[in-house]
Amino acid sequence: MRRSPVVLLPVIPVVALLSAVWLPFVNTEDLWFGVPRLFVWCSFWVFMITPVLLVVERDRRAREEGGDGR
Repeated sequence: MRRSPVVLLPVIPVVALLSAVWLPFVNTEDLWFGVPRLFVWCSFWVFMITPVLLVVERDRRAREEGGDGR
């Protein structure tokens, strides 16, 4: 059974969160929306985890229901 490339989508938020402290445009003293950039960056990616997991789950269910044999 082959896996869909969609299962790799959760890697994006994980890498973005883990690399936040090493990204020079994120880890500065400047503010975005009145709060530190690092806080905004991490908050955004934490909230993005849910839609990414939703896409993966919908793809999994579609493959199960479709029975396309992949």
